[in-house]
Amino acid sequence: MIRRIITLFTLLVVISSCKAQGNNNIKQNKTSERTTEKFDSWTYYTHRENDDYEFKSYLKGKVRQFGGENGSNYFEYAKKDKELFGTYREYYNKSKTLKLIGKYYYNDFESGIWKEYDENGYLIAEYDQDAPYKNYPWGKVEKFVKEELKLDLFDKNVSIRRNVSDKTNIPVWIIHYKVGSNIVFIKINANTGEIIKKGTNPIIK
Repeated sequence: MIRRIITLFTLLVVISSCKAQGNNNIKQNKTSERTTEKFDSWTYYTHRENDDYEFKSYLKGKVRQFGGENGSNYFEYAKKDKELFGTYREYYNKSKTLKLIGKYYYNDFESGIWKEYDENGYLIAEYDQDAPYKNYPWGKVEKFVKEELKLDLFDKNVSIRRNVSDKTNIPVWIIHYKVGSNIVFIKINANTGEIIKKGTNPIIK
């Protein structure tokens, strides 16, 4: 009987350890951090056109807000003209309190620590969007694009994305840029920094 209890206890410890390792990019909050930020729905509904509201803010830069219809949440994207990263916010529909906030690269990916709050404003989780790319982080990609490729990151013909491959489970950076009538693409292994694929595709008009 004692042996069975010890075996079950050991199994529970192993399962708990596996769960912790599987969620190493999500940090559950154990503090009393709280936000009082709320969505200004009165201004939004007063000024919006074509289902969204766009304006410029000294603190946030260019702001676009939308949502709120049929019980959906409210959403906001804000980015200053001379910055590569903007801030995303999501607000609960009923309480108007902040639900989710984090940084995003103006082309295509989420970055840094994202925070999620409950409807009472208490922090419930943090998501490290950069965790899979820590061996070859954004700073190295930025340096590669600027110094080796000699590209302007604000050029609309330059696109940078990142994802974790479904087949190999390897995090990769994907760079696209226009050269003449072609699109050049470069894929970088974010674990090693190695260029694993490079090629060109003609622009289809």
